[in-house]
Amino acid sequence: MSGVRDLIVRIWLNQRGALFGWVPVALAWGIGGFFSLQSEPSEPLLWLLAGAALGLAALGWRGGEWIGPLALGAALVLAGFCIAGLRTHLVAGPVLGWRYYGPVEGRIVAIDRSASDALRLTLDRVVLSRTAPARVPTRVRVSLHGDQGHFSAIPGRRVMMTAHLSPPWRPGRAGRFRFSAPRLVS
Repeated sequence: MSGVRDLIVRIWLNQRGALFGWVPVALAWGIGGFFSLQSEPSEPLLWLLAGAALGLAALGWRGGEWIGPLALGAALVLAGFCIAGLRTHLVAGPVLGWRYYGPVEGRIVAIDRSASDALRLTLDRVVLSRTAPARVPTRVRVSLHGDQGHFSAIPGRRVMMTAHLSPPWRPGRAGRFRFSAPRLVS
C-alpha cells in the first residue's frame, strides 16, 4: 500500500510546477457552479464565500507541498463562484414585474425579427409614464406589428410609441425549447 501512496506523492510533486494551467479550470468550475444554481445566492453568502476563499488562499501559501496546491485550488473555485456572483450583481437592473400598457420612449440599440417575423426593437434609456425611474427596466424589446413602411428604424434613434410590455418569461429548463439566434435586419 505504501508503494501506491509513494507513487501518488511522486506524481503530485512532479506536477507541482505545472499546476498553473489549472487556474482557469478551477475558476471555471466555480463560475459554472454559480450558474448551475436554481436561485441566486444572497449577498451575505457571497461575502462569506469570498472570506473562505481568502482563508483558503492564505492556507495555500502557508501550506506544504501537499496541502498548499489543494487549498489554492479550492480558493480558486470559490473565487470563480464569487466573481460570477459579483458580475451578476453589477449588471443587475430593474425587471418589469407587471404588465404595462402606455407610452414607451427609448433609444434603439438593436433591430431584429421576432418568431412571427415582426420587426423587433430593443430599446435602452427607457422612459415609462406613471412609473418611478428606479422601477423602469434598463432595456425593453418591442415588436412592431402591421405595416411599418413609414417607419425607418435606425440604431441610435430615439422613438416613442404606445406599447404593451410584459414581464420576462421564466428561464427554460435544460433540454427544453431552444431559442434560435435572432435574424438581423439589414
